[in-house]
Amino acid sequence: MRFFLPLLFIAIAVAAGAGPHDGRYRPDHPSGDSWDCKSIGKDGGAILLTSNLFFAVGSRCTLRDPVAVSGMDAVLYDAICRADGAPWHRRIMIMKTENGISVIQKGGRISMLRKCE
Repeated sequence: MRFFLPLLFIAIAVAAGAGPHDGRYRPDHPSGDSWDCKSIGKDGGAILLTSNLFFAVGSRCTLRDPVAVSGMDAVLYDAICRADGAPWHRRIMIMKTENGISVIQKGGRISMLRKCE
């Protein structure tokens, strides 16, 4: 019983910090079928999205200052990203779609991602 209570508090804290689009994703086109939904951040592996992290192949972004987009089931973030070199900043919007999410970046780049099952 002594171990149950701390585990309950941990579970509640994790659930409270969950973001609206949390999960593992892969490209939503035929080539995405071969992606491994278990490996994170590796070539051909899943893309991980949490309430404050977007972890893709070769890059990792910290998501800050979320703003809900009214009527669109979307959230706009300030992202601080890092790959091999210096960090860079960008604005991204993550929007729920029928099969997963779309990630829309400044300049009109759109990535359609399907939720891993």
